Amino acid sequence: MDCPYNLANNRQVRMLSDLTLVGCYNLSVMPEKQRNKVLLESAKSNLKHMAFFGLTEFQRKTQYLFEKTFNMNFISPFTQYNTTRASSVEINEEIQKRIEGLNFLDMELYSYAKDLFLQRYQFMRQKEHQEARQKRQEQRKFLKGRFLQTHFQSQGQSQNPSQNPSQNPNLNANQNVTQNLIQNLTQHSSQNSSHKENRESQKQSAGQEQSDGNTSNGTNDYIGSVEKWR
Repeated sequence: MDCPYNLANNRQVRMLSDLTLVGCYNLSVMPEKQRNKVLLESAKSNLKHMAFFGLTEFQRKTQYLFEKTFNMNFISPFTQYNTTRASSVEINEEIQKRIEGLNFLDMELYSYAKDLFLQRYQFMRQKEHQEARQKRQEQRKFLKGRFLQTHFQSQGQSQNPSQNPSQNPNLNANQNVTQNLIQNLTQHSSQNSSHKENRESQKQSAGQEQSDGNTSNGTNDYIGSVEKWR
């Protein structure tokens, strides 16, 4: 700390900034105050334009941002350590303040980086929620479309009894019952027509004709019940 040329001071700002803006390590190019300002702004700008950076104290958030940014997944989750080797070094408050004063550029850069990091994390979380909500909406829209398609196909199938049921795999049990009723009705009507022709050709008695009339009335009732059910 007593060495004025100690490169450990504000190392993070110096590593992230463009040193050509201040004449590299030539301290005579500009005043120290201006030099510090240019270095800090350059470091902030470069950090902001990086696709990704993380913070040691936010391991899980760092992993989350990396995976979402580059569409890659780690095999195992990051481990968050709340202590480091430096934390075992005991220093008094006066020395700590002196260290912070010597690294005031790094302190300001860290505050900026933390704020930027949390903004990026929050933005990515909101984006993930929006994508999930949009996906759910698309799924509901798809299911609604399938339902309507099946519904209209079912109506079309019930209105066209001559259609082959195997062409519509979405027929439900009620539609199958409808087809069976219609087929039975057709067979019943055919049998009635055949019996009627035989009776007319054989010139049966009036009692038999009355019986034929009763059968016709029964068929009409059967058709009416099917139409009512449909």
